[in-house]
Amino acid sequence: MNAALRASCLRRAYFRFALALAPVPVVIWLIGRGQPLAAALLFCTVLTTMMIGTLVPRCALFGRMIKQLPPAGNPVLLTIDDGPHPEHTPAILDILDRHRIKALFFLVGERAAEHPQLVREILARGHEIGNHTQTHPATTFWMLRPARLWREIAGCQETLAALCPGQPPRFFRPPAGHHNLFTALIARSLGLRMMLWNARGFDGVLTEVPSITRRIAHRLKAGAIVLIHEGTPVAVEVAEAVASMMATSGLPCVPPTSLAFSDDEMVVERRAAP
Repeated sequence: MNAALRASCLRRAYFRFALALAPVPVVIWLIGRGQPLAAALLFCTVLTTMMIGTLVPRCALFGRMIKQLPPAGNPVLLTIDDGPHPEHTPAILDILDRHRIKALFFLVGERAAEHPQLVREILARGHEIGNHTQTHPATTFWMLRPARLWREIAGCQETLAALCPGQPPRFFRPPAGHHNLFTALIARSLGLRMMLWNARGFDGVLTEVPSITRRIAHRLKAGAIVLIHEGTPVAVEVAEAVASMMATSGLPCVPPTSLAFSDDEMVVERRAAP
């Protein structure tokens, strides 16, 4: 990846980091002035804001994101995280073929490098691939500093672009949806748009397929971005149930390759943040 681009992006990211730390001297000054309550209030306000912006997946406090599809035409989109998987990916591709659904597969770079033929098969079947970081550090991604974030996002982009140079990822999804002060900045510098979701069944933690499907069905409305996963004990069963439900919902399942988002639509998404 271009060294000058990396250096420029990291400079901006560390500048943001410095701004985020700006309240610290004020807190210390307030304590020194004998105003511990004011110091505690400022500290808690800043900390709460940072935690909400980081750990609430659909909160766009730190950058623009796609949280739903444009409403025109009542579209819905299926997205599949955490692949490719040597057993699940072929089975899910067959399921999608039967139901005539095209999906957006958010792939982990190191898993893609292990199974390059599956990445190419996903594209050959008319689906699209997205960037889901190089190593999928789900439990720590939210606390990564700029240099490591760059390695995760840029590393995955390099891996997938090398495997499929004609169809590099256009969209990025952070692991577990957690993102911090620097994530959107780095993704945008790499030409990626951050995409979350608004219809999920928590299939990454739950194993009862009917319960998972009901949760998604409740949110399957025009503009829905549906999230399911590979690599879970019920991945194939969930994919079959959700694909069948989407195919019979009466809502058009748009191919991700047809998606385009203007800057105005991205700004609207940001303003809609909680």
